Amino acid sequence: MLLLACVVAGCAAGTRSGRLGQLGPDANLVTLLVSDDVTIVRRECPLVVAAGRVLGCQTSQRVELPTGGVARAIRIVRYTEQLPSALSFEIDLHELCHAVATVQGLDDPCHVGNDGIAQEASASPRALIGR
Repeated sequence: MLLLACVVAGCAAGTRSGRLGQLGPDANLVTLLVSDDVTIVRRECPLVVAAGRVLGCQTSQRVELPTGGVARAIRIVRYTEQLPSALSFEIDLHELCHAVATVQGLDDPCHVGNDGIAQEASASPRALIGR
């Protein structure tokens, strides 16, 4: 189910966050957080060891699937100079979900709960996001 929040509680106005590709009751295939506030990126990427400014990170965790087998749930946090529109962010999240599912050889969960149709109100008419 597409769970998309334009502003996460406690985050700056320049942050978009969303999850897509439900793998089970408590896990999604992809979580994406994009912010134009580098302090949020640093806070969300505390374990990154790098010289200079931390501008992003990726973490993953193993998830046992209800149908058997395993997958890696991916979380990406990144800095941006200009925040994408809500629709652009939704498209990025959706296509990233397809890419992560494909490289893991998973039955694609990216249309569950949304039928591949953009949920953002500016998608008029509600444009099909194809695979």
